[in-house]
Amino acid sequence: MCLDKPRVNAYEEAIKQYAQLRKKAVWLDIGTGAHMPLTRLLIKHGVAEHVHAVDANRKTYQSAKTLREHLPNEEKSRISLHYGYSKDVDWYRQEPRPNAIIHELIGRIITDEGCIKVLHDTIANINDDVSIHIPYRSGTLCIPVSRPKPSIASSLCSLLMSTKVRIIKEIGIQSMFNPPKDAYLCETPQFVEDFILQDYCKKPLEKCRRSERKFIVEKNMAMWTGFYLAPYILTSMDNSNGAVEVDGLKQRTNWPVYYVAMNDIRKAINVKQGDEIHIVFESDLTDECPTYRIEAWANDDYLLRSSFAWKGKQFR
Repeated sequence: MCLDKPRVNAYEEAIKQYAQLRKKAVWLDIGTGAHMPLTRLLIKHGVAEHVHAVDANRKTYQSAKTLREHLPNEEKSRISLHYGYSKDVDWYRQEPRPNAIIHELIGRIITDEGCIKVLHDTIANINDDVSIHIPYRSGTLCIPVSRPKPSIASSLCSLLMSTKVRIIKEIGIQSMFNPPKDAYLCETPQFVEDFILQDYCKKPLEKCRRSERKFIVEKNMAMWTGFYLAPYILTSMDNSNGAVEVDGLKQRTNWPVYYVAMNDIRKAINVKQGDEIHIVFESDLTDECPTYRIEAWANDDYLLRSSFAWKGKQFR
C-alpha cells in the first residue's frame, strides 16, 4: 500500500477531514502491515489518542515491531502492537479501548479478504462501541467485457506480481493489473457489492447475498466473454472534492482486477448495441474465505445462462 498513491492519498484525506473536528479517538488498525502506514498517518495528523495496531502475519508483525522500536518515544508510546486476529483480542482488558476502526482489508473484489466477517466479529468483540470507520463505504464494481488484450505494460505488471500473463480461454477467473478498457461493452460499471461498513457489519451476516444487474451493450458489435470485477472505496462520507475515492477500474492502483470468463472463447456470444447482458452475483459472507457464484446470460436466453463459482483467495 505504501507505494500506491491513490490509496494512500484517499486514506490521508479521510484522516485530515476527521482532524478538522478537533477530536481524538482510540483507533484499531486491522492488518496494520510491516510499515504501519495507516497507524502512522493517524498519529501524524493528531487524531489518535492511541492506536492498537493488529497483524496476524508473524513476519509482518515482527517487521512492524522492529519499526515501532525505532520510532521517537512520543510516537511509540501511542502505539500498542498486537499479534493475531482483531476478533480474538480481549478488548475489555485493553486500556484505552478502541472506539474507531481503520483498515485496508481490500481484496480483488471488496469482500474476498474476508473483511465483512472480520469486521463483524471484531465490532461485536468491542461491544459495538465503534463510532468511526475508515473506509466509510466499499463495494465491488462490475462491467461486461469482450476477451481483453492486455498491453505490454499490463502484462509486465502481471509478470512482476506473479499472476498469469496470458488471458484464459476457458470459463474461469484470473487477476489482471490495469486491464484494457477497450474491452468494455458499455461505459458505466455497476455495483454488485456495496456496503456502508459501519452499519452493515453490525447486522447479522448473510448466508446468501444476492445482487441482480442488467447492462445495455453500447458497442456496435462485439463478442461478449465475461466481466471485470474491481474494488471501490470511499474512505470518508464527504467526497465533494473526489479525494477520498479509490476506483479500481478508473485509477491505476496496485489493486488487481478480476477478469471472470463466463464463456469459453470458442463460445463467445455475439452482441450488438442495445442488447442486454444480465448478471446474478451471489455470495456467502459468513466465512473469512467467502464463496461466490455468478450466473450470466444475454437478452432473454436465461436457459442458456453460464455460471461460475469460486472461493475467495482461490485465484491468487
